[in-house]
Amino acid sequence: MKLRSQLILAFLVLAVLPLAGIVGYSYVSSANAFRAAVQAEAQDIAGQISVGLRRTREDLQRYVVSLGMMLPFDDPQYVDREALVDQLLSNLGDGANFVEALEFVPAGAPGSGGADSPREALGAGAPGDPRSFGRPGRRFLWSRFGDRDGLRAEDRPERGITEGGVEPSTGADEPEWMRRARDRMARIFGGPVSTPVHRDGHVVGELHAGIRPEMLMRNVLRRIPRAGGAVPFAIDGEGEIYTSEPEELELLQGVRCPGGQPLPEALVAGDEALWQGMSEWVVVTQAAAEGELVYGIVRPIGASLAEMRGASLRNFGVGVGLMSLSLFAAAPLANRLTRRLSHLTRQVDRLARGDAAARARLGGRDEVGTLGEAFNRMARDQEKNRRQLLEQERLRRQQEVDRRLLEAENERQTVELEEARRFQLSLLPAALPEHPDLEIAVFLRTASEVGGDYYDFRSRHDGSLIIAVGDATGHGARAGTMVTVVKTLLASADLGLDLADFLSHATATIRSMNLGRRAMALVLARYHEGVLDLASAGMPPVLVSRSPSGDVEEIMTSGVPLGTMAQASYERRQVRLEPGDAALLMSDGLPEMLDAKGEPVSYPAVAGRWREVGQLPASEAVAEYERWVEDLSPGGIPADDVTFVVIRRRPD
Repeated sequence: MKLRSQLILAFLVLAVLPLAGIVGYSYVSSANAFRAAVQAEAQDIAGQISVGLRRTREDLQRYVVSLGMMLPFDDPQYVDREALVDQLLSNLGDGANFVEALEFVPAGAPGSGGADSPREALGAGAPGDPRSFGRPGRRFLWSRFGDRDGLRAEDRPERGITEGGVEPSTGADEPEWMRRARDRMARIFGGPVSTPVHRDGHVVGELHAGIRPEMLMRNVLRRIPRAGGAVPFAIDGEGEIYTSEPEELELLQGVRCPGGQPLPEALVAGDEALWQGMSEWVVVTQAAAEGELVYGIVRPIGASLAEMRGASLRNFGVGVGLMSLSLFAAAPLANRLTRRLSHLTRQVDRLARGDAAARARLGGRDEVGTLGEAFNRMARDQEKNRRQLLEQERLRRQQEVDRRLLEAENERQTVELEEARRFQLSLLPAALPEHPDLEIAVFLRTASEVGGDYYDFRSRHDGSLIIAVGDATGHGARAGTMVTVVKTLLASADLGLDLADFLSHATATIRSMNLGRRAMALVLARYHEGVLDLASAGMPPVLVSRSPSGDVEEIMTSGVPLGTMAQASYERRQVRLEPGDAALLMSDGLPEMLDAKGEPVSYPAVAGRWREVGQLPASEAVAEYERWVEDLSPGGIPADDVTFVVIRRRPD
């Protein structure tokens, strides 16, 4: 797809999609706000049903109370029955249309709430007194029945009263029609509409009113406003639905829940999930404070939502039309832009094929003109970079030659260092000497291929043993040279002489060899028949562990390292080794190593460790110091050469 077509398509997409999103969001938010407002209004209307029902009950209660005060009990034998009924009905007022039956229950009869018996209530003297109402039982003052009640003719008491003032029931139990009336009152009002009847300050019974629920609910629901086609309704505990008009019940029957179930069935089932998802209707229900009645409002909102959708679609269409008009104005701009970009594309192709003379001539100060200038700079920079790359390639090849020469030199030096290392190792004893009085153990670890530490042993014909421990300055080949010189001097000297005299002779000899600043510290020890003869040229003190206490004695002798002075004198010391005593000869590598805190280990710490392990066999004592060195050596390589020589006189 060409750039011009892409720009036009992008314009349409970037314009239509936001417009569709705005229109859709506007419709959804408006529909939600409208639905919320309708629900709030329906909730208020449902509250009016509760108020109307409560007021109707209060009115009926007042009517019944007034009837209870009018019942004549002074001389019921002479009561005009027709006149009494007419008087009772006329005093019911507006409630007469809702009352289905009036019933008087004497105190003590089944269903009566009074505490006094009929005789006690009326003050009667003997059975048969006309004022005693005969036997205890219900008395029906008046009832309204028809075939709709489903009662047999013999079960329907006739209108009027008997000679006792009321129509007695056929037994202690109330009839079916009155039980149903009582149940309906309980479902709607939560209890009967009744009042106690008094005579001479005593309760003689209760007056009950049976209501016609369909008439009562129709009267209440007719007073509810029907804004927006709202339909008020009520449902009792038996699932009977009440509306103000039959056609409204038919309307409810036609309303379907999301699952296809009729709304009345869902309302009777009491499962709000069945109608919460309804889109065309708003259903609000509310349970009555008393009884089992649930009332609510059903209001259609489908027409309003359809009108809102239509308005949203019209707005969307108008917006798309306006954007289409603006597209005609954008087309010339797109054509001009694409022509300049096509020219730039051709120049890029020339540059890609190696034509360094390719340049873009676009003009203008807009972004495309700026892009053309950037391309021209890139073309000039590319030519410059090409020349630089050629120069870098030449340098890279030169560096590669130098690298190979360096590798060859390193390889040569490595070979030489390895030869020097093997030579230095050859200077060390191949095996430790065996002596009848001594246990001997050594440890040496260098910091580089060729170290500067050195140890040696020489056995003499008189049974004495010469021990030498040295530390040449530096590392590598220079240190190895000094070790070679000292070993040669030791091999050629008569060590039966004084050890201090040997050190003076050695330092003068080394100084005369003009070896520069090379020097070597050296300690010599000669053991013979329990006596250790010592002389030191700048070495650490010799540590002696006394048996069996383990106390440590430091034997320090003065003297400068070999090769530092042409004329130097050295001190000679003697120490006796008893059976179990041990001596430690060492270089300065371990005391100068750094611990975990970055501080030197120090000579006191080395002496303290010797106090702990000096009474162990010589090999075990050296092993303890070896583990210590490994713990302090990162990567296993110490910063300086480390050497230990332990000689221990065998216990008796």
